[in-house]
Amino acid sequence: MKKLLFLSIFCVAAHFASKAQGARFGVTAGAAFSNYDVKIGGASSTDKSLTGPVFGVLLDIPISSNISFQPAVNYLQKGAKNDTTADGVTLTAKRTVNNFEIPLNFVLNARGDNGHFFIGAGPTLAFAISGKDKLTDGTNSLSADLKFGSTSDDDLRGLDIGANFMAGYCFNNGLMFSANYNAGLSNLMPVSSDGSVKSHYFGIKIGFLLGGSGKK
Repeated sequence: MKKLLFLSIFCVAAHFASKAQGARFGVTAGAAFSNYDVKIGGASSTDKSLTGPVFGVLLDIPISSNISFQPAVNYLQKGAKNDTTADGVTLTAKRTVNNFEIPLNFVLNARGDNGHFFIGAGPTLAFAISGKDKLTDGTNSLSADLKFGSTSDDDLRGLDIGANFMAGYCFNNGLMFSANYNAGLSNLMPVSSDGSVKSHYFGIKIGFLLGGSGKK
């Protein structure tokens, strides 16, 4: 149901974008290096980052000669991992969360002869669709599916609102490279009066914009 909703939203956006002069459609793929910041009482901790895939589609809608609006729909895997060694045995705990992410970036373009540099920022909405906790000692492993919601029986909240910052370069043929940092603003801890769980990730992508050279 969520997947159908996101595709419907993007199709509506694509329809309106097709009416905008110079709008371009793009695809991207890359990797996200994510983690969670956990605070309980007066203590805080951050585990090791987890590398996961990110890929999606975007629209580049010109607002002026140097500014464009870029909504996108991505599949994004967030998570974290932690290693603990005791009596010569290393236990690795890993949490993975699969999300549909909707970034809404406003982009400033500095155009040149061969392409343009760009920087941008905007809000993001990430909707958790599935997840798993896994514990392994290198030989044996245990895993459990995550539950999303706002009760004591849940593991994380399902909606993560974030702030996104991006930069990159796009050639006139549409090939582009970008990097972004996303800071989660939502407390993902389902029930807590003195704690919080917030996500963050650094991403790198390669992509391609279709429809014209992009030169203005």
